[in-house]
Amino acid sequence: ERAFGRGDVVSSDKWSVLENASGSKTGFQGVAPPPMARKEIDRLFYKEPRARALHPYLCKFFPVPYDIKENIKDERSTFFLDRNGQVFMFRSFRADWLKDRAAQVEEAHNILVGEDNKSDAIKAACSSGLRGPHMPIILGHHRQSSAVPYVTSWQQAHPDRVQKLLALPIIQRIIRWITDIVDTVFPGVAARLRKDAEWHEEKYGIKPLFGLFWNLCLNTWFEGQSNIRCGPHADKKNQVGVCLLLVYVLENGKNFNHTQRIWLVVWEAGIIVELPPWVLGAYPSALLYHFNVDTDEIEFVTTEGDVRPTRENSRPICDGDDCGRGSFVFFNQSTMRQGPITGYDTIAEAKAHGHSGTVDWGESIQEAFTK
Repeated sequence: ERAFGRGDVVSSDKWSVLENASGSKTGFQGVAPPPMARKEIDRLFYKEPRARALHPYLCKFFPVPYDIKENIKDERSTFFLDRNGQVFMFRSFRADWLKDRAAQVEEAHNILVGEDNKSDAIKAACSSGLRGPHMPIILGHHRQSSAVPYVTSWQQAHPDRVQKLLALPIIQRIIRWITDIVDTVFPGVAARLRKDAEWHEEKYGIKPLFGLFWNLCLNTWFEGQSNIRCGPHADKKNQVGVCLLLVYVLENGKNFNHTQRIWLVVWEAGIIVELPPWVLGAYPSALLYHFNVDTDEIEFVTTEGDVRPTRENSRPICDGDDCGRGSFVFFNQSTMRQGPITGYDTIAEAKAHGHSGTVDWGESIQEAFTK
């Protein structure tokens, strides 16, 4: 099994994770862009079908296509560097071992979903979701406004499904794989997550169910929908660190056109990234506004020597070639970091004992991305 190989580098000459990323006053989590900018991005995204009103801006973004090779073992991962040379994002090569076990991934998907994607009541409850009208299934421990961590309400209602999922060899292998990647690409993040997990185990007797991550969200679709594509958002309640997005396709998505469908826009960094099925993307989703777009109608500005996606070097889109695509997202919420930092169950309790209830933002960023 190949975990790592040669990689390409994409560098920004403008954006810096240390200098430009925005955090909350407490320093535990990110924040969305300022209201005026956020509202304008959202307005243009939803103004016309396929986010066409944003195209005059997106055409100036740097597109990062994925180079498919005849032999999948010749494909390369991509490291995204900010202007200071810090890795802030990583895109793996397609995992051939995972692609070859697509049926096992679909089994894992079906265990969690059951018949819920046929429920009109659940569909109605998700219809106004910030990230889109699809169905998110969230597992693992969080704290929210509680004094102590607890498993999500979905997991409390479906403990048998979670137990079956975690027993699957394919899920255990995915967890080992994503752990290896974070250890290697983001060692500062990995070290901090392990230290925090040790505190929670000693304090509450709990461990992360997903290696370094407390939470897993399966993004899937309801009957009448065909894929997952997210609207503009920042995962601002998450920790300063990285979330991991693993793209899958089900059997009905075997013709999914990743060369032009559902690319990832990372707004502040000015990039649009192709994420084919069986690729893992790791980036600080709490710090960056992001969303999905199709790129077939975007006329990217070209410069000499750049290879940009065009109609000539991309597969033409057609009806049905956007079906079957979803994602597994591994993440950690900021509330699971507050205890290890302050030593108390809640910020209020920490302040009552003389702690500021905050963490230094600059130190937190440097610890995550420069070690």
